[in-house]
Amino acid sequence: MSIQVKSAVAIGLLGLAAAAQATTAGVTVTGNTAGVTNAAFAADGFTPADFTDWQTNAGWWNGFGETITFKLDQSYHLSSATVTLDWNDVYRFYASTDGVSYTTLFTVSGLFDQSTVNSGQVTLPVTFAQTALAYQYVRVQALYGDGFNSVGEVSFSGTAAAVPEPTSLALMLGGIGIVGFVARRRIGR
Repeated sequence: MSIQVKSAVAIGLLGLAAAAQATTAGVTVTGNTAGVTNAAFAADGFTPADFTDWQTNAGWWNGFGETITFKLDQSYHLSSATVTLDWNDVYRFYASTDGVSYTTLFTVSGLFDQSTVNSGQVTLPVTFAQTALAYQYVRVQALYGDGFNSVGEVSFSGTAAAVPEPTSLALMLGGIGIVGFVARRRIGR
């Protein structure tokens, strides 16, 4: 194999490795149930400091039936999150490919067990096995605690789902067309 070919293969493999690295998703709030106040704060890019009052710079609500829904800038195979939440509640995060059907992604519990936090909001990193599906929507709901719930900020990281470029897609469709044409000609003989 020539040096030029080896170099091209090495550069291609490096490109694939770089493409597979986890990146932080862009996050926007796309919806919330009626009882949530200031939901946009949950993805405004500002992380409240630990011990900040639970209603300050946060989407907040009372009770356990309310949700905030986030949309990621593209589909990701998620592997981690950083969440800022009210310290004495348990929250479950759900993920969806289409914004309609959701599955459990992770649960954050035990914030109130941390000896360094005893009031307000706390920021917590969460890691989990990379998801097999590429998700574009995430929803959060409080499960139990004191019923005064808040989300100060969220961020999600993962590997962006592969999206073929138009030229690659055109080549692929052209190849399928040629295979179909050849198969049809063979049947005709």
